[in-house]
Amino acid sequence: MKSIPSFLKPWLVAFLAIMLGWFLRSNVDNASPAQLLFDIPLDQVSTIQLEKAGRTLVFERVGDAWQQTQPYVQSANPVAIRQMLVAMAEARVLQTSQLSQLPDRAGLDESAPHIKVTWPNGSATLRVGKSHPAGLAWLADVEKNIGGPGSSEMHRLLVDGDPVQLRSARLFDRSGAESDRVIVQANSGTKRLEIVLEKKDGCWSLIEPIEARADNVAVADFLEAVARLEHEGFIDDSPNDLALFGLTQPAATIAIRSLDVSKGVVTEEILEIGGDGAAGPGGRFGKRRDRPGVFQLEKRSLSTLFPPSAAFIDATMLGVDPAEIKSIALQNANGEPTAQLVRSVTQWQLVLPTQLANAETGNTQPVNMANAETANTQPANMQRVRDVLQTLCTARASDLATEMIPQHMVVAKMLVTLSSGATIQLVVGKDSQGRWLVGDGGNLTRVYPATLAFPIEPALFGSSNR
Repeated sequence: MKSIPSFLKPWLVAFLAIMLGWFLRSNVDNASPAQLLFDIPLDQVSTIQLEKAGRTLVFERVGDAWQQTQPYVQSANPVAIRQMLVAMAEARVLQTSQLSQLPDRAGLDESAPHIKVTWPNGSATLRVGKSHPAGLAWLADVEKNIGGPGSSEMHRLLVDGDPVQLRSARLFDRSGAESDRVIVQANSGTKRLEIVLEKKDGCWSLIEPIEARADNVAVADFLEAVARLEHEGFIDDSPNDLALFGLTQPAATIAIRSLDVSKGVVTEEILEIGGDGAAGPGGRFGKRRDRPGVFQLEKRSLSTLFPPSAAFIDATMLGVDPAEIKSIALQNANGEPTAQLVRSVTQWQLVLPTQLANAETGNTQPVNMANAETANTQPANMQRVRDVLQTLCTARASDLATEMIPQHMVVAKMLVTLSSGATIQLVVGKDSQGRWLVGDGGNLTRVYPATLAFPIEPALFGSSNR
């Protein structure tokens, strides 16, 4: 028999390798259930243990969710968990042999990465070795002591990939509708900035840096945005020196207190952020106070975490729905009643003091506005009523001032009564530019443009002005 010319041997080897790879992949892809390494009931798996390069990670199912329990407790990524379980359940080998009969180049010794999953009535342990020619990988069923070349997905996930990818990368686990307090603190040079928000009876209030009614929608949007934030990857699971990450004395912290619905307890999640520069231009390192792992944060996340305090302030005068308003008492700058708008079943009524209704007679005796016998009642001009309701409830301030309205600028006052019985006192003023100034009792004045339709003169609500 003639020998194969030496110059053809490399080509022949390559051709055979390609054909072998095609054959192996074809057989793996069309394998029968008997060629599966494991029979894993995916929905019953309760524990996953991974070991790679001397590091052990343990994940446990808690109800419908997964969490890492070793080396520390933190939530897991359900999508990544499912992907890993499916890849292990679908692991196939072309031909199995005893582990002792497999070549050393398979890399299936005890130091190889492996994953063990357990369920109520059983367990399975997969060891993943080195890559095999033609795009396969060496796999072993440790409990049956067999292995061989097979599908490569687990090699991609466990050997090429990093098991920490099974952890959740979210910065906060419970930020959202169940949150009731937010504290943002940051050091900026010699200044310490602080924002404190608290929710009571379903309504948010800004406590620091000033006391003001908060915009419920703005706070909800912030909490939802924070809930979606993820870090860029873990840097160190057991840092020996937090100073390397600027975390010995964090430059900033964000604390969000929420109800943990699964446990029925209120918990606080605290994110610590290192100083500028430790992570390079624009980046920061961060960690959760209750966990040792340090991760990378990008600039985009930081801008979401630190909005200006003004972004949380309710820019409307009342912060209520027009349907909640039962009556509006109009007063002059000294707080003396001038008229009252009262909601009835089908329309609004204008109640005027008798002294105003009979001004032409010279009767100027002060009267009680609540006394129908000494007051003049008539249907109110509904267009004017709609204008004032629209202004009170939907007009948004163009500017905010952290001071009360100077007394010489006050032009009127309003006492708004809600259907719940609560009352809100508004002080209305005008500045030298004609802009409207509105305060609700705190050290905050909302500023509105001079063009705002804001009827406050009693005569404008008369039925004759329809």
